[in-house]
Amino acid sequence: MRKPARKTVLLTVATMVALAGAGGLWFTGRLPGVPAPTFGTMAAADTTAAADAQDQAKEPAEAGRKGKGKNKDKDKEAEVKPVPVELARAGNRGISAYYRAASVIEADRLVDLVARVQGRVRQVAVEEGQWVKQGQVLAELENDRERIQLDKAELTVADRARQLERSRGMLEQELVSRQEFDDQDSAWRLAVAERDLAAIALEETRLRAPFAGLVTERRIVPGQQLAAGFAAFSLGDFEPLRVRVHLPEDVARKVSAGQRVLVSPEGQESPGEARQVEGTVERVSPVVDPATSTVRLTLLLDGGEADLRVGGFVKVRITTDRHHDALAIPKLALVEEGALTSVFVAEADTVRKVEVETGLHDETHVEILTGLEDGDCVVTMGQGGLRSGAPVRALNADDVGYAAAAPTALARAE
Repeated sequence: MRKPARKTVLLTVATMVALAGAGGLWFTGRLPGVPAPTFGTMAAADTTAAADAQDQAKEPAEAGRKGKGKNKDKDKEAEVKPVPVELARAGNRGISAYYRAASVIEADRLVDLVARVQGRVRQVAVEEGQWVKQGQVLAELENDRERIQLDKAELTVADRARQLERSRGMLEQELVSRQEFDDQDSAWRLAVAERDLAAIALEETRLRAPFAGLVTERRIVPGQQLAAGFAAFSLGDFEPLRVRVHLPEDVARKVSAGQRVLVSPEGQESPGEARQVEGTVERVSPVVDPATSTVRLTLLLDGGEADLRVGGFVKVRITTDRHHDALAIPKLALVEEGALTSVFVAEADTVRKVEVETGLHDETHVEILTGLEDGDCVVTMGQGGLRSGAPVRALNADDVGYAAAAPTALARAE
């Protein structure tokens, strides 16, 4: 048998020694109780270690990016956009306090014309809406009997008058006694009275207008049988028109006869519209109604009230006080919070909330007693959600002469 070469043997021995050394190192490096790893677990461990190394390499970069994002969010939070608002300046002006009441328009006179006697309607001479003169016949009942009685009475008067004249001549000639003459005189007077009664009876069959006015309602037709007292027509005198209102006693003390008032039809937004009518306080009642504790005012409306109708509802505005030089602002600027009233005053490019005390007010403005000075700019639109120190941007800065603070470098850059 051929013996292996010396060189080959030496290589084999060296290889075995190296493997034994490596195995010893691996064996001595294991922890007690831990099984020896397989080749698969060793490969997985190598992969995990590589991934951990990559993650550790990424963490600084991601941390840098997150840090930059947080700083940007903080910058956005610190950068609050100004709120767009509208402003108005406080200034001196005349301002009045008003009392408002509702009432109805009344005619100067409005009456029902009633039949004074019963009878059948012969004719109707007018219609609703027709203007009539004083004394004009509006309707007539059948009156043949009354006419005959009047004719008879007039004949009797004429006969008694002739007999009286004959008796007067005979008295002068002393052909009759004084007593006989007086009897003839009494008979004539009685005939005259009966004639007058017959004339009245005939006149009562006619319905006449007691004054010039407008027929507002007709309730009869020809042929209708009327009872005495039936209201056949309504007649109104509308020149002038009147309005009666009732005011609380404390308010009535501030109103006097001759004072001017404004009246407007119900449904109009304010007495300042085109259909307003001026009037005058004609009378202030000297007594207080104990049931309502109110005082009645009678208002006399001026001419030109063609748009107003009798019976229509109207709103009345009566001036109860006036300050000629009051510090005032638009009512839109007021912020009501319970019992407190405040406004936002614009200063540079921010606002400051200021509590104010108010006085008189009209439709658009309110008097400021304390809290503001002449020339202060107050927010009239956009104050919802505002608070002291909030930045604002005046939309009408040029109109009110408002100068905001100079823009910052950041704002100029934007």
